[in-house]
Amino acid sequence: MLRLRHATAPGWLDAVRHDFTAFLQDHAHNERKVSQSALVLATHYPNRAELVDAAIEIAEEELAHFKTLWAVLKERGAGLGYDTPDPYMKAMFAPMRKKHADDYLLDRLVIYAAVEARGCERFGLIAEALGPDDPFGRLYRDLERSEARHHGHYLRLARLYFAPDVVAARLDAILDHEAETVARLPLRAALH
Repeated sequence: MLRLRHATAPGWLDAVRHDFTAFLQDHAHNERKVSQSALVLATHYPNRAELVDAAIEIAEEELAHFKTLWAVLKERGAGLGYDTPDPYMKAMFAPMRKKHADDYLLDRLVIYAAVEARGCERFGLIAEALGPDDPFGRLYRDLERSEARHHGHYLRLARLYFAPDVVAARLDAILDHEAETVARLPLRAALH
């Protein structure tokens, strides 16, 4: 598990509890977008078999999460709601280098790993708060494990395609950026 450099503030969990339906809607949209991003990654690098395999696995799992959350929302009598821009994701993509193909791939892998690690941390907070006897507590414990696998996939791919010192340096910079981003964004009933 990546060691994030800024823990989620306790107030985030309060915001989620205050409007759990809005959180579920935002979470569902995030799962859909992550699934799409993984498939785009696969299509951008069709000659990298390990990446394509991992991206397909991630996309399938994230799409299954989207389907699960959609079922939960219907059961609660809520709709999917409209997707809204995610200020966290916008900030996370800001330092992405696009000029050179290798830099772009490395940044995508490292940023996706950091984002998945943040999701893992937050799903764990929800699971712990609700406990193992609560159906949502069990769901979010399973999602926490899934996010841990996903961020591991992205880091393994980065280390497969790039030298360890190059990955470590970029990961260090991205984790600093991620911590600054989380520290400055307002807390809301949303995944990020």
